[in-house]
Amino acid sequence: MDESVTAGWSDFAVAMAGAAAALAGLVMVAISVNIREILALPGLPARAAAAVGSLVLVVVTGGLLLVPGQPGPLLGVEVLVAVVPAAWLHAVSLSHRTRNSATPRYSLAVYLPLAAIQLLPFVLGALLLIVTGASGGVYLVAAGVILTIIGSMLDAWVLMVEIRR
Repeated sequence: MDESVTAGWSDFAVAMAGAAAALAGLVMVAISVNIREILALPGLPARAAAAVGSLVLVVVTGGLLLVPGQPGPLLGVEVLVAVVPAAWLHAVSLSHRTRNSATPRYSLAVYLPLAAIQLLPFVLGALLLIVTGASGGVYLVAAGVILTIIGSMLDAWVLMVEIRR
């Protein structure tokens, strides 16, 4: 087993963790500025929680990628454990969105794939790391990190701009 499974990933991890932390701060400001509107709209508090939870997942994953000499299977277990709270928050958010939507099937058809696109690479990468210990799993985790940043930007837009329409 190659103990340098994260070799060469430190710049990526630092950049993504920093970006996610900054974006999490932006989301928290958007929540605090628009708290009345967010609380008044069913499902929006859960969406805000999922956005923050996803960004925390990116920060945690960045930290895990920075641990030196970590074996692939251990990193895989850690990423898998880290993704559970974010997945739970997305499930709660999805439940609220479908329950409070005039078109629940449409909400499910739109938001489930968006959540899955963000979180599935984390899970698949973690499983690949656990089973093989190969660095290929890190590439999938990296894809999850980038897709989660994009998804969280969309949530931040809703919490800052769309809520005012």
